[in-house]
Amino acid sequence: MIVSKPKTTALFALGIFIIICFGMGSYALRAILNNVGVWYHYLVSGLFLPIAFILLLRQVLSYKLIKVGENMITVEYPFKRKFKTFKISDIINWKEVIIKTKNAPFKQLEISFDKFLLKLSVQENTNYDLLLKYLKKKAAKKQV
Repeated sequence: MIVSKPKTTALFALGIFIIICFGMGSYALRAILNNVGVWYHYLVSGLFLPIAFILLLRQVLSYKLIKVGENMITVEYPFKRKFKTFKISDIINWKEVIIKTKNAPFKQLEISFDKFLLKLSVQENTNYDLLLKYLKKKAAKKQV
């Protein structure tokens, strides 16, 4: 069974950015609440706190584990306590999108099901190559 989940490095980098945003926003909000706030404290707290909160919420709600094996694909959202199971035969189509960038190519795998689109990227998910090889073996006719 192939298990693909978000890479620790991607989660760590985004987590550091969220902590910095919360820190800057909290510092500015504390200055405002202590009546020593200047105009830029309002700007910093109004900008960084919503960004940090939205990114944190998005990251928690979009965290997913993909399990592939035995002609089944299971997408599990542990923080939502939801999971979806699909058969390989339920795949409408799939494709690998490759975008050339300055450093390394950006690769993204898009798997289309009825009313569901699963996207995985090589930079953010583990076992990307194994999943791609599995799809080429089991659902080669549905590749776009």
